[in-house]
Amino acid sequence: MKYPILFVSLFTILLSACTSNEDTFRLEGEFRNMNQAEFYLFDAASGKKDTISVQRGRFVYETSIPDTMTMMLIFPNYSMLPVFASNGITVTMKGDASNLKETKLTGSKENDEMTAFRLKANQLTPPEVREQAMQYIYDEPASPVSYYLLRRYFLQTIVPNYLEALRLCNIMLEATPDKEPIRILHNDLLNLIKGMEGMNAPRFAVLDRKDKIVSTHDLRSEVNVVVLWATWHYDSREQLKTLRKLSKKYPGRLAVMGIGIDADRYECNDWVRRDSIEFPLICDGKMWKTPLAHLYGLFDIPSNTVFNNKGTVLKRNIPTKELTQEIEKLLK
Repeated sequence: MKYPILFVSLFTILLSACTSNEDTFRLEGEFRNMNQAEFYLFDAASGKKDTISVQRGRFVYETSIPDTMTMMLIFPNYSMLPVFASNGITVTMKGDASNLKETKLTGSKENDEMTAFRLKANQLTPPEVREQAMQYIYDEPASPVSYYLLRRYFLQTIVPNYLEALRLCNIMLEATPDKEPIRILHNDLLNLIKGMEGMNAPRFAVLDRKDKIVSTHDLRSEVNVVVLWATWHYDSREQLKTLRKLSKKYPGRLAVMGIGIDADRYECNDWVRRDSIEFPLICDGKMWKTPLAHLYGLFDIPSNTVFNNKGTVLKRNIPTKELTQEIEKLLK
């Protein structure tokens, strides 16, 4: 008679262990061809960054969050995946270290649909992916997946399409008028359209990493560059080095200011010191919430805005390999 009771008790324990607590969000993963590794998980809205340790190809992460949010999981090769999180759910991640693009996240409607979108996008051309993203936003304007797709495929690109992004954002705002991130993005896009090529660059006054005031008045050279970068992103560091060389080659004619989106201000400052970067750098530890990055519409890494001494925007998001040629062309 004791065995049925023991079985029921054991079943109850196992069931509770497999069910996410209503007050927490749980992310668990399993990866082939991966023994030990570290992932970073950050919330773009708050700037919070956590480290996830992978042991023997597995990990479990659990946290309590105030509301449904989109987190970004950064792999050791710096590729990223969106994770849609909310309390009371468990999201399962399965993948292979040799092909991270095929990683699957399941456990909620948003993560299931985002996984389906990503896997399909791997087989499409970039224009086809944007068409798919646009169609998803039409069909699901209230979904957090739509917010991610709008930023990823219409803003975080070499040539952002601000007018199309604003049109899609209007659809989302109509569907979710009370969503603060949508309202903020809508306002950002209105400002961005004002800062397109031929328009005036936004004015600002902020504290740099040395706690000195840097403002628009410090960028009144013939050519001025505001660049977004991070210590963990190789191409953005190369862009910063290129601008360092150009600023030394053209003193007084070229002014540069960098906006770092590291979560750790110490890491940012330490790298800048070691690489002898002398022009002003902003690193407030707020990552993607850095106000100046939003003001200038810098949503990707690296991205940049180039304007003249009158504040007129000349170029946006020049690739690193073309940076020297384009800047020198403008200086001529």
